[in-house]
Amino acid sequence: MIALLLAAAVVPPVEQTERAFASMAQAKGQWTAFRAFAAPDAQMLLDGPQPAARFLKGRKDPPAAMMWQPTHTITSCDGSLAFSTGPTRRRDNLSAGRYLTIWRHSPAGWRWIFDAGSSDIVSAPENGRVDAVRATCGRSLPPRLRSQHMQADGASRDKTLRWKIGSLDDRHFVLTLTYSAGKGWKTENLEIE
Repeated sequence: MIALLLAAAVVPPVEQTERAFASMAQAKGQWTAFRAFAAPDAQMLLDGPQPAARFLKGRKDPPAAMMWQPTHTITSCDGSLAFSTGPTRRRDNLSAGRYLTIWRHSPAGWRWIFDAGSSDIVSAPENGRVDAVRATCGRSLPPRLRSQHMQADGASRDKTLRWKIGSLDDRHFVLTLTYSAGKGWKTENLEIE
């Protein structure tokens, strides 16, 4: 248990990487940043979860990158997996919504493994603070994530944070996060499109 806590202590908060990712998108281009921060096996929600490399390969950056910032994160106890979400908007303010990203930590640092968006409008706190949740370390196994229409899923090495993408219909999906919290488990369901 102490080794887990020590290992997690050296992992930088995922919100630092999320901010660097968003900053690079503004400075060097949106798809350039997506390629730089993607894990080799990353997926994006296109018509369901699809390999990101295929979508991003050779894609030119838009003239103005989407802007985003983290407002809520959940990190596994061991620091191997994290979730980040917050508001998005274009510079012209013609579209706004919410991003949802799953991150995996490795010796190379945080790399995103799943990215999606939603038209849900969420606002950023004025002080820029992030509601950062850390899963509780524990020995019990999390509840199994069941779905008849599961599209993608994963878990932290210590199993204190699990995620899955399930389809509601051909165009709507739900991201389910389950994480260890105290003596029990909490679940967040977020619709994505």
